[in-house]
Amino acid sequence: MSPKRPALLILVAISTLQPIALNMVAPATPALARGFSASYATIQLTLTLFLVAVALTQLIVGPLSDRFGRRPCVLAGIVAFILGSALGAIAETTGALLFSRVLEGAGAGTTFALARAIIRDTSSRDEAAGQIASVTMVMVVAPMLAPYVGGHIETWFGWRMIFWTMTAVGVAVLVLTAMRLPETAPSVGIRTSLLGIFRAFPELAGNRAFIVDVIALTMTSASFFAFIAAAPFIVVETMGRGSDVYGAYFILNAFGYMIGNFAMSRLAIRVGTARMVRIGLAISFVAISAAFAISLSPYWTPLTLFLPLALNAIGNGLTIPGATASALSAKPELAGSAAGLMGAVQLGSGALATIVISAAVTIWPQSLMAMMWLMLAAALFSLRFGRISASR
Repeated sequence: MSPKRPALLILVAISTLQPIALNMVAPATPALARGFSASYATIQLTLTLFLVAVALTQLIVGPLSDRFGRRPCVLAGIVAFILGSALGAIAETTGALLFSRVLEGAGAGTTFALARAIIRDTSSRDEAAGQIASVTMVMVVAPMLAPYVGGHIETWFGWRMIFWTMTAVGVAVLVLTAMRLPETAPSVGIRTSLLGIFRAFPELAGNRAFIVDVIALTMTSASFFAFIAAAPFIVVETMGRGSDVYGAYFILNAFGYMIGNFAMSRLAIRVGTARMVRIGLAISFVAISAAFAISLSPYWTPLTLFLPLALNAIGNGLTIPGATASALSAKPELAGSAAGLMGAVQLGSGALATIVISAAVTIWPQSLMAMMWLMLAAALFSLRFGRISASR
C-alpha cells in the first residue's frame, strides 16, 4: 500500500523555509557589515555557514529519516529554524549572528531535503519530477518576494526585524505541519543500527546515473548561490544602488524560475525528465554566456544584469527539479539517504562557491559571471560524458 500523499500546501510550507532564510537576509548584508563593523567577506559567512549547515544536516537527517520517519525529523527541523531565527534577532556579536545562521541552516536543510524525499516516497520518477516542479513553482513565491520584503524591512525597520519575521513564519509552519503532515517513509520501524543506516552512501556514490544527475544539480545550484552571494555587492557597491533595488530586480529571476518549473510540471511525463534536464542546461548556458559578455561592456546595469539571469532561471527551473527527481530515482528505496547525500553535495558546493566569489567579486565584479559560466559548462560536460559512458 502506497503511503498517503501530503497536500501541496504542506510540501510548499516545509520547502519554503530554506529559500526564505537564504534570500530575505541577502539584501541586508551591506547593512550587517556596517552594523557589526565587519568586512563584507566576514558578513558573507552568514550565507556560507548557512549553506554548510544545510549541507551537513541533510547528510545526517536523510538516512535518519529512512529509519525513524520523515515526520519527526521535519518537526525537529522546524523547531531548530525557529530557535535560530529568534537568536539572530537578538544577536549582539558577529559570533552570535553566525551561530544563529548555522541553527537556521540546520533546520531549513532538514525540511528542504525531506520534502523531496516525501515526494519520492509517493511518486514515480517522472511524476516526482513534475510534482517537485509544481511544489517549486508555488514555493518560488518565497524567493521571489523574500529579497524584496527583506530589502524593505531593512530599510524601514532595520535588519533585526528580518529575523523576527522569519521566526513568525517558522511558528506558522510548525503549527501547520504538526496538524497535517502524514508519515511517508516506507521503512519506519525496521530495526537497523545507527551505523547501518549510513551504509547506503557508498552504494549511491557508485551509481553512475546518480552521480551524473548530482553533478548537473550541483553546478546549476552553486552558480545560483554564487549569484546570491555576489549580486547584492555588485548592485549596491559597484553600481551604487540601494538594497531595495536589488530586491525589486530579483523578482525577474524568480519569475523566470517559476516559468521553468511550470514547463517541467506540464512536460516531464510527456517529454521525459532526462531530456528536460538537457534542455534546461542548454538554456542556462546560453543565458550566462550573454550575461558574461554584457558584464564586460559599458552597458552593465541592474537591468542588463538581471535580464539574462531571468532566462538562466528558466533553464534552472527545468534542470533542478528534473535532476533532483532522477537522482532520487536511482535507488527509490533509499530516497531519504539519496536526498541527504545529494543535498549535502549540492549545498556544500554552494557554500564553497560563496566563499570564493565573496572574495573575488570585491576585486573583479565580473568574476561572478565567469564563475557561473564555468559551472554550467561543467554541468553540460558531465551530462554528455555520462550519456556517452552509459551507451558503451
